Amino acid sequence: METKQIRRSPLDALITEKTLHFINDNNNFIIESMLEDPDYDALPMKNVCAKVTTKLAGDIDEIVGLLGISKRRFLEAAFLEAVQNANRIMDEEGLWEALEERTNPRPVSAIEQEKK
Repeated sequence: METKQIRRSPLDALITEKTLHFINDNNNFIIESMLEDPDYDALPMKNVCAKVTTKLAGDIDEIVGLLGISKRRFLEAAFLEAVQNANRIMDEEGLWEALEERTNPRPVSAIEQEKK
């Protein structure tokens, strides 16, 4: 796994660390509050499984171990990011409009039909 080293000044590193710590503490609070909610078990949940190569599984294990986070938390974040990116790309590329046109095509005028 090739990584690009980000070089930050000591001040940039400090600000980045504290900003991310603040953001993650707020996210942890929300997640912990949700888990402590007595209605949490009533939320619909679904197990998502996928077979991956042993190398990828090992890379994930190494990363979560280094970061000190659970595999579930890591994979949930990856899934959320993937869904957000997919939705952004589909929006930018006009997928929803194309689907709308396909399901509700506009009427073709007689002039347009003659051109075909």
